[in-house]
Amino acid sequence: MKKINNKINKAFLFNKKYKVSIWASTHPYEDIPDEYFEETFSKSKTRAQNNWSNNFKIRYYNPESLETNGSQKGLLDIKQVAGQCSYSTSFIDNLMSKAIKKNITKVSWLILLYEFEYSAKISGVESDEYVTLLGAFNYDDDADNLIELESREFDAEELENQDTESPEPRV
Repeated sequence: MKKINNKINKAFLFNKKYKVSIWASTHPYEDIPDEYFEETFSKSKTRAQNNWSNNFKIRYYNPESLETNGSQKGLLDIKQVAGQCSYSTSFIDNLMSKAIKKNITKVSWLILLYEFEYSAKISGVESDEYVTLLGAFNYDDDADNLIELESREFDAEELENQDTESPEPRV
């Protein structure tokens, strides 16, 4: 009897508290087909899939835990793009280290999936034609995003400088 080799498309769940998985793209955003992002939802709308998740063998993800950021045209510094994302002060150093190792310091956009610890070792997929996995990082849900923090620090520094400047003499 001849044995038939049926290849099963296996999908995985990588849910993990206080982890964020981050993918980066250097591909022009405007050149990515809409179908790549079009989501199909479960009846309760708590689970979603799209071409991106299927490419990475992700069974489903929580759309409320997905965040994207980037530019419609051109490339931006990855620290600037990631720094605008939720809780980024808690993972930016580790992200930058991984981005430098992978030589991805300019990006068109990022995908961040919170409460998710994606593993390329388990799935066998590290990239598709549009995005590359940078890794899964710890995050603190009490942390600020880097841009807001830097803005507050700049505002505080300006206030401090105003307080120490001598007043204009009255005439």
